[in-house]
Amino acid sequence: MSQLTKSKVYTILEEMCNVVSSDKLLVAVSGGADSMALLDILNKLGFELAAAHCNFNLRGEESDRDEQLVLHFCREHEIELLTTSFATEEYAKNRKVSIEMAARQLRYEWFSELLNKYGFSSIVTGHHGNDSIETFFLNLVRGTGVKGLTGISFRNGNVVRPLLGFKRSELEAYCKKEEISFCHDASNDDTKFIRNKIRHEVIPVLESINPAFFDTMLANMAHLMDAELMLEVEVKRFMKDEVVDEHGKMIIPISKLENYPHHQSLLFEVLRPYGFNTTVVKEVSTHLHGLSGKQFFSATHRLIKDRHNLLVMPIEEIQVPHFWVEEGFNNVELPMDISIYSKPEDFQFSRDPQRIHLDAELLDLPLLVRKWQKGDSFMPLGMKGFKKLSDFFIDKKYSLKDKEDAWLVISGEDVIWLAGCRIDDRFKVTKRTKRILEIELK
Repeated sequence: MSQLTKSKVYTILEEMCNVVSSDKLLVAVSGGADSMALLDILNKLGFELAAAHCNFNLRGEESDRDEQLVLHFCREHEIELLTTSFATEEYAKNRKVSIEMAARQLRYEWFSELLNKYGFSSIVTGHHGNDSIETFFLNLVRGTGVKGLTGISFRNGNVVRPLLGFKRSELEAYCKKEEISFCHDASNDDTKFIRNKIRHEVIPVLESINPAFFDTMLANMAHLMDAELMLEVEVKRFMKDEVVDEHGKMIIPISKLENYPHHQSLLFEVLRPYGFNTTVVKEVSTHLHGLSGKQFFSATHRLIKDRHNLLVMPIEEIQVPHFWVEEGFNNVELPMDISIYSKPEDFQFSRDPQRIHLDAELLDLPLLVRKWQKGDSFMPLGMKGFKKLSDFFIDKKYSLKDKEDAWLVISGEDVIWLAGCRIDDRFKVTKRTKRILEIELK
């Protein structure tokens, strides 16, 4: 790969990112070498721009140091700087998402607000070729379709990434040559994160096998992007010619589907926008000639195998009343009793799935009893991470009727029990428990 230059970046902006010289750009700047090099180049190219920096308050003084570095650079070069600060950990906890996902959501929500408020044409980020290669392997190990193997795109909506053809080392070299200070995020060295493990442990091995690994991977992803575009054309043709949309219900004729030699791959691309993963699509494919009536679920849709068709439709939210219950309030119109008592010395766990025991001091009364809703999640007993109820239902092979009949018991904002099935691990009775809350289904 040749050296990073302003002219090469400008060519990529024009040819790959559809950016013209009159565009007003919002440049995402973290303080790392990639975004600092990007900001310097765009400024020297004469674009009308502003820098945007997010302080996620995740690394204490290091986060503040990054912000000060960006502020100093922008003042020195007379660049408008927009900053914001996020309570990222609190956001992640409230929405039950990872810190990485929380930071991403917060960042792009804010960028979108700035785009609308100040009339920027595009958001420009410093993603580079190494990021794209890491994304390839990240998607590969998690499981993906062809699209997931094409890396990061140069343009996605209002977001453009003109540095994807360059290496991380080139950006660092540019900063050193131009005497631009940049920060190193120590969390990027922590291999407990999958992306970092790929970066520091997997890719170096592949680079030792093929010294031209970087260029080879960029070429491979470009070929896969061409293949993905061809597949996209085929999918659109199939959807237009063979698939029927009937009042929001998608009808896929099985005989038409099987006319395609690689119909499982085609079916995956058709169903992917509706949340169906590779495993479910493979199972659907094996049941194309099975008994009618079998159902498959994603988080938002269900697929029914009919005699001659596959029927795909949204899972409708079930509108039911909510009930508040507390100790001794057993006359509510629910098949459920609730009581609280001190933990006896000879306490034994119930083996009856209809009766559960929880640590009463961890709960907020009154409790809410309601049917499940899309987006509900909990930490199933025995697990140390959250799981969406929709995924739990799939794992436990809940039928549509089972899902519609499922009751949840809620404390505050937390699901503490999927009635008759599993409690939340965070509220289980332990050696430290002093008072027990008992709930029994009648």
